[in-house]
Amino acid sequence: MIRCIRCGMENDDKNEVCGNCGYSFKEQKVEEEYRKLLREDPSVPEEERSGLVDSPILTFVFGLLSMLLPILVFSFLAWYNYKKPSKVKLEPLRNLGNIFAYIGAALSIFLLVYIVWGLIASK
Repeated sequence: MIRCIRCGMENDDKNEVCGNCGYSFKEQKVEEEYRKLLREDPSVPEEERSGLVDSPILTFVFGLLSMLLPILVFSFLAWYNYKKPSKVKLEPLRNLGNIFAYIGAALSIFLLVYIVWGLIASK
């Protein structure tokens, strides 16, 4: 017996659609696989599992620091943590940290050029 995830009705294993609501059991299998993927952690060794939460947060923090304190090292640290695997739910935070890192790198380069240009122009 197959239970429909939409209406909860029990159906024969032979049925391709739900007898009550018409929901396709092929779609149901795809949706169940998708939900399973969302719950699972990426495939990483056991000793690195705690980093699945740390890397998106660190990417965001280092990206924000690279914007506030235009030091190029913070941008590189954000990019390093951006490459590590993470949980899917924290993906937007990680992407935002990456954007901040690019902005921080641009600010760092602009500041460096400004300082060098000021030294050259003052001579």
